[in-house]
Amino acid sequence: MTSPILSRRRLLQAGAATAASLAAPAGFAAPLPKPERTTLTVGISVDAASFMPAFIGVARSWKEQGLDVELTSFRGDAEVSQALAGDSLDITLQSTDGLINLINAGQEAIGFYAGCNQADFAWCAQPTTKDWAQLKGSGAGISTFGSLTDQLTRYVLRRHGLEPEKDVSIIQAGGTASILQALKANRLGLAILSPPFKWMAEEAGYTRLGSQAEDIAPQWPKHVYIAKKKFIEQNPNTLKHFLRGHVEGLRLAKRDPDFAVKVLIDRLKWEPGYAKRAYQEVLPSYDERGHLPEPRYMDVFWKIEEQGGSVKEPWPTAKLLDDRFIKSFEEWAA
Repeated sequence: MTSPILSRRRLLQAGAATAASLAAPAGFAAPLPKPERTTLTVGISVDAASFMPAFIGVARSWKEQGLDVELTSFRGDAEVSQALAGDSLDITLQSTDGLINLINAGQEAIGFYAGCNQADFAWCAQPTTKDWAQLKGSGAGISTFGSLTDQLTRYVLRRHGLEPEKDVSIIQAGGTASILQALKANRLGLAILSPPFKWMAEEAGYTRLGSQAEDIAPQWPKHVYIAKKKFIEQNPNTLKHFLRGHVEGLRLAKRDPDFAVKVLIDRLKWEPGYAKRAYQEVLPSYDERGHLPEPRYMDVFWKIEEQGGSVKEPWPTAKLLDDRFIKSFEEWAA
């Protein structure tokens, strides 16, 4: 027979568990410890559809975690990296190439969450250009030197028998919208474009010569959340709230496509048709648990980094990512 004391204890435990579950946000297991700070400055390298979780975070899900997040977009990895290095930002969401450049520069920065694995770039050329060989003597537009767009463009040119800077000049042109404008103004022979600008270029008669998914790999470590190591050590609970907001943003995008599309329209000022198409393209490539792409695709990534001179050999994941939040996903998010 169960004792009255034991029965009362079990009843109290059950009641506490129920109260905790009711206090937790919908879709999550339990309340999190109080964040060390509630105001954050976050930078993204450019405005693009693949930053959708951050846009949704600002619009709703980070607010629901009690965080006041100021989100600023820059003109490429170089600028946002400088802002992080100079302590103007707490966190960045930028390319893995940008992270490698930060580490190579001796900055005490590291990634703490990945899972943005889109391979959504395409290369468009002038209407009269029908194959890669015709690009000799022209210029290829990228965002900034050392960025993801730079590394990918140099790799794909070599893959098609063209030597960057010798056969084709590499030209910094800013964000994707600016790259497309430079292509239209005939200042570029080739442009690397993300959604929706790659579709706009095709609709305007420009030649699509190739795509990242077809010419390089269908998965790519496109964006990583990055912070200085000291910030991570001092603000673990803040980052749990922050990442819970990120995860809830992804789940909200799946539950409510109309809301996610509206967020893209409001942030990027795109036409609804383009925003919906971009949403449909980028959404399947998010891993809410923050994992990098499959090893076979990471092998391609490291090969490109070696060819570009950023690394001499593939790095162990621990050099790139502090994976404490990835490993503890079940504790703070599930």
